Amino acid sequence: MFHPTCPEGRAAAWPVRGAPGPTAPSGAGARLPPVAGRSADLVPCDADEELVPTPAHPWEGPLLAACAAVTLVMAAVLARTVWAATGSWECVVCALAAVPVVCWAARGLLYARRRAESVKISPTQFPEAYRTVVSLAADMGLPRPPEAYVRIGGGPCGTDASGHGRRRYLVLSDALFDGGGGLRDPEALAFLVAHQLGHVAAGHTGFWRRMATIGGDLVPGLGSALSRAMEYTADDHAYSRFPEGAHAVRLLAGGARLYTRVNMGEMADRARTDRGCSLLLYHLLIRRPSNTRRMAALRDRTRRGRVFL
Repeated sequence: MFHPTCPEGRAAAWPVRGAPGPTAPSGAGARLPPVAGRSADLVPCDADEELVPTPAHPWEGPLLAACAAVTLVMAAVLARTVWAATGSWECVVCALAAVPVVCWAARGLLYARRRAESVKISPTQFPEAYRTVVSLAADMGLPRPPEAYVRIGGGPCGTDASGHGRRRYLVLSDALFDGGGGLRDPEALAFLVAHQLGHVAAGHTGFWRRMATIGGDLVPGLGSALSRAMEYTADDHAYSRFPEGAHAVRLLAGGARLYTRVNMGEMADRARTDRGCSLLLYHLLIRRPSNTRRMAALRDRTRRGRVFL
């Protein structure tokens, strides 16, 4: 397995429980390509050392199965309804086929919008970010690095990962860059890129996975719970590759201007102390883990992120 370097710099000021300590290199394995802004490369693996993939969040599998079951039930209801109204198998097939066709077209149009309107990250446009995407994609074992684009507006939460067909792409917020096009915080950007690449590596961006879970989004709380579990899985991928960038979650809470003033430990403690019915309902309905719970999960690596209570 990979042995990440010990968190240092800004991340070191935030104690992490359950994180692996530094491991001295052994063997003569090839060093991984450096990430822009990184103080040290990853420690190389032995030539015979197996790379163990980051496990998914424990709730992701059961919730995925539940969403798929709901999707099948809704497909059966749709087929029965169309059959009762028309008595034609051709109409039933057309109705069932229309759902993936519409979803495919919507994903294609979103991808087309990114290609037509956004700035593509390349060796000549935002080269530091390009090197980060390429090196982390290779580190995570992806067959090829996904395309990456810069989105204007949306704040630090504007980062995303998606795909169309066999292509995968990332969208990074302009809040991650300074006025001159350089990286505002290279370690934070690397962590957020690794998070989005984690979605790709875990299969979250696949078309048929999206189709299998589309019914879960129609059940209040079910689709959002799966989405939160997937976010924790992506965070685990990011932490296993770039733990020193975990302070990137401060960007989500404080924004590009105030994030350096955010006390992550204090916010993480509130995940345990803050209580209330309205707060519980909020946690059950949102599609991303709250900032307090996400920080708590990244601080204490002996526990998995809280999806429900």
